[in-house]
Amino acid sequence: MVGYLAVFNEWSEINSAHEGHFLERLSPGSFAQTIADNASRMKVTFNHGKDPQLGDKVLGIPSVLTEDQRGVRYEVPLFDTAYNRELAPGLKAGAYGSSFRFNVTAEDFNKRAKRSEYNPFGIPERTVREVRMQEFGPVTFPAYEGASAGMRSLTDRFYPFLPGARRDSAALVDEFVALVAR
Repeated sequence: MVGYLAVFNEWSEINSAHEGHFLERLSPGSFAQTIADNASRMKVTFNHGKDPQLGDKVLGIPSVLTEDQRGVRYEVPLFDTAYNRELAPGLKAGAYGSSFRFNVTAEDFNKRAKRSEYNPFGIPERTVREVRMQEFGPVTFPAYEGASAGMRSLTDRFYPFLPGARRDSAALVDEFVALVAR
């Protein structure tokens, strides 16, 4: 399973009885500390472990969990289980987004935001500067539109090395060697 659990600088409207009504965006670097501290213990579940059939069963263990320029990218080899085989068609079809369970540890909150193209009603705006994340995974209804969950076959990673396939850079050779060495 591959995707982005968060995309940076993308405004999302939060309208929650618990949290309130505001626009929210995530800053680059906001996951750096939690990834450094917790990546090896991070849980990956479906619908935040609240699915009536799956509960809090772990889908797999992240092999990649990193910030890049776009957001927080992940790769999770799925366990060979019946519940993951049931999720696979939806993941392959792109039917799910991603989400993460977190606590905000640093933020900027503008309660008097001005009307703008992205905020036509001038509702409050929160920019998250740092989070503590406990869990992530595919969800049916993601809060952030750009957060994604999908599947990629290992053969997709080998395609650039096939005869006649376009080779974009020498970095592909390094990636191929790393894949074969696993």
